[in-house]
Amino acid sequence: MVMLVRIISLLIAHSLMTACAYLPTSSSGNNSDINEAGIGNSQVVSPELEAVVDYRPFPAPTLYSLLVAEVAGQRQQFDISLVNYLDQAEKTQDAGIAERATRIAQYMGINNYTLRAAKIWVESAPFEPQAHQVLAQALMIEGDFSNALVHMEAVLELAGASQFDYLALNAQHLTPEQKRNLLQQFEALTEKHPDYPQLWMAKGTLLLQLEDYPAALPAFDQALALRSNYTAAALSKARVLHKLGEAEEALVWLDDLHDNMPKHKGIGILRARILIDLKRYTEARAAFQYLNQHFPDDQSIQLSLGLLNIELQEYDEAIANLTPLILTRPIADEAYFYLARIAELQKDYPRALRNLGQVQQGRQFLPAQLQTVRLLMQQEDINAARDYLSHSRGQHPKFNTELVMLEVELLIEESDFQEAYNLTDMALLEDPDNIDFLYSRGLLAEKMGDITQLEADLRKIIQLNPKNAEAMNALGYTLADKTDRIEEALVLVEQANELSPNNPAIIDSLGWIHYRLGDLYKALELLQKAYDEFPDHEVAAHLGEVLWKLDRNKEAQSIWQQGLEDNPESPVIKDTQQRLKVDSATE
Repeated sequence: MVMLVRIISLLIAHSLMTACAYLPTSSSGNNSDINEAGIGNSQVVSPELEAVVDYRPFPAPTLYSLLVAEVAGQRQQFDISLVNYLDQAEKTQDAGIAERATRIAQYMGINNYTLRAAKIWVESAPFEPQAHQVLAQALMIEGDFSNALVHMEAVLELAGASQFDYLALNAQHLTPEQKRNLLQQFEALTEKHPDYPQLWMAKGTLLLQLEDYPAALPAFDQALALRSNYTAAALSKARVLHKLGEAEEALVWLDDLHDNMPKHKGIGILRARILIDLKRYTEARAAFQYLNQHFPDDQSIQLSLGLLNIELQEYDEAIANLTPLILTRPIADEAYFYLARIAELQKDYPRALRNLGQVQQGRQFLPAQLQTVRLLMQQEDINAARDYLSHSRGQHPKFNTELVMLEVELLIEESDFQEAYNLTDMALLEDPDNIDFLYSRGLLAEKMGDITQLEADLRKIIQLNPKNAEAMNALGYTLADKTDRIEEALVLVEQANELSPNNPAIIDSLGWIHYRLGDLYKALELLQKAYDEFPDHEVAAHLGEVLWKLDRNKEAQSIWQQGLEDNPESPVIKDTQQRLKVDSATE
């Protein structure tokens, strides 16, 4: 912060020294602001141009406001400093003041202020590449990638270089439609600037994100043709080859890169990951051992090495890899989880439980809870497992929903539906609008024959979230299957289908409703589509029943058999066969 204060002080002092009574209008609005390197520098005016700089009166209120900003900066009251700078930037539309406001807003991490200030900076200094660059970054943070790209193109034209690949990488979180719109802009830019490799890299990156691998590959090839040492494009090409099922070709490509850059971490890691995907674990371990030698402080490499040693049943080596990691959070949670896995494989269950108990957060927290419950069920009983979960909910209240649901699933596996229902009922007393609890209680109520409670809970979910397709589908299916309210069921499931099109579970429900309505051929069309997408045993039961009713008995038997192969104890298939008296009919 002291450094920023000094910078602010020097900048304002410079501004005041050069124009106590006068302030120059933005000289960045013309080519005089572009230095020999092509980068704007609003602080430097060459002696040859100084005579033609246009000065205008500097109002006293502006001087006072800037002095307030300076004093606030010296006192590290940057919010006051920023407000004054931004206020004067908006009033004066001066590039220098707008730049100061932008820099302070950037330092403070207040993107909406950065955006406001940078827009003024660009408007008052349209030929300043740094202004366009900052505005592009602020727009990206706001999620406005299309307009950010416009300003990145301005940077390219003004300064000769722009980080298009950075923009594409940060577009990962956009929707597919937004990515496709952005891709169209990039395609136009590659036509306009065909010799700029970063544009091809950015285009390929978006295509990779859209999983259009055949189109991504030539984009990366073009980037490499324009810049042969473009490592990021070379790595992306290897990823695309892997995605296209050309893993061996990707490895050959990476081996060549590795020979040229043996200490490049990204190349080594991607090569090792592909070896893992190919189940060439010994080679992958050797690759990670090499990486570990060159990057001994990289904990993710050490973790990967430990996991490979587990896979290769080299447990002592895995323990040696993982044990040092328990000293540092958050990697310690991962290390403890896998140390517990080793202990379990070695049948040292007390040690496994101790290690699982050390997993306090992170992505392995809930899996650790699940594994603890499984071990307690195996070593003790369900009461020990439930006591543990009750204690864990008290220790980790932010995971209350997940831990309650874990206990519910445990009770369902034990076929104790009433106790599972009671648990969700109690949980809803504390959290009455919890959709997970409502959904579970409703389904449990249906299992116990209480359709009224199911409907009440599912309708409350729909009330809380009118776009909850899962609840609509569950309610519609149950009404069609358990009651004679078929038309009402059809409306619900059609609404669910509009919200979540091409969902096999919803298509299955639609098919079952049309079967209940007597339209066997429509039912067959829908159920076959659902089964093709999701060959689940419940869908198999429905599809088989429709085929049976159409006197296509062999096909029905075949579908049911496929379902039983995946789920030999499927109650829905067995109930269907019993209800249709399949055995007696086929004798």
